[in-house]
Amino acid sequence: MGVEYILVNETKREMISFNHLNGSKKRELAGNSVQSAIVTWYLLSNQGDQIQFVSDTYSDWPFNIGSRDSVWEYIDKTEELINTLISQGILQDNGMLYVDEDEPESIYVRDIKNIW
Repeated sequence: MGVEYILVNETKREMISFNHLNGSKKRELAGNSVQSAIVTWYLLSNQGDQIQFVSDTYSDWPFNIGSRDSVWEYIDKTEELINTLISQGILQDNGMLYVDEDEPESIYVRDIKNIW
């Protein structure tokens, strides 16, 4: 299945979960222009903060404070960043790429494209 990642900002207690996007594995994050745009925008907007990728598999916690157990209490900035990048003319929302028939409200993948 592969190791998935979230981007954690320990300074602000925020994260980017890449929830409902097409990929959160290492190759997907590097190769997908949408995820790369989100990460780049976030890093440039939060320079000086303690920010690292954290996997869902390993017991890695690269910060001296906080913990893996509390990270899901952090504010997920994924949707806000997508909206910001859409308003900046960098991303475009093309609806849905996949919607689960049994759980359409919670299991879906958005069709977000980089248009810049």
